[in-house]
Amino acid sequence: MKFRKLLLCMLAGIFLAGFANIYTYAAEEDQITTSNTETIDKTADAQTTLADTNITTVADSTTTSTEQSNVTDADAATVKDDKATVSTTTKEQTTKKTTKATVKTTKKTTTKKTTAKATVKATVNYSKAELRLLSALIYCEAGGEAYNGKLAVGIVVMNRVRSAAFPDSVKSVIYQRYQFGPVTNGALNKALSEYDSGKFTSQNEKACVKAAKEALSGQKSITVGGKTKKFGSYLFFSGRLHGYTYRLGHHQFK
Repeated sequence: MKFRKLLLCMLAGIFLAGFANIYTYAAEEDQITTSNTETIDKTADAQTTLADTNITTVADSTTTSTEQSNVTDADAATVKDDKATVSTTTKEQTTKKTTKATVKTTKKTTTKKTTAKATVKATVNYSKAELRLLSALIYCEAGGEAYNGKLAVGIVVMNRVRSAAFPDSVKSVIYQRYQFGPVTNGALNKALSEYDSGKFTSQNEKACVKAAKEALSGQKSITVGGKTKKFGSYLFFSGRLHGYTYRLGHHQFK
């Protein structure tokens, strides 16, 4: 009987000891589970926070990059606009300078052309026949005179052409009756023949041609002693002229 009680007590003790261990194990398992759950929750929270932080950082970085990109683009556009403005201004200034240079060149060209035309017009304001006839007469009348004396004779002939008191052409003035001795004595025809044959080439004859060209071109003054002498009013010349007002070489003029 005592043995049974002892056995029951032992069994009860074993049962109670096992139950205590089970309870302890369950409590520890609950703690571990809770701890793990909290750890997982904390880890999840930490990861969530880290993710949020990364997202925020990325967003901020993206925003900053976007802003920097926008600023860079704006600056680049501004620089580009500035360059375009400078380029346009430079082009406009260059165009204006080019235009001014072109206008200036055109004006110079026009002036040169006008001057050239005026010179040509003055040069060709007489015919070859007039040049031939006046050159021969000057040679006959003033072949022994200085150049200003030759030119003076040519100017007198042209003064008569312009005067209402005389014929209005070089030929008519030279061949007017009793006006020029070489016409009457045949000296003029001889000089004309030499001119026509191409032998009118001596320095003296060339000077007569030059004086004829100047007179035919409208020259109305001569140079005497470095001074200009107006000769536009003289209509007569001769070796012995009654009432003359000016003497040059062997000729008297009035």
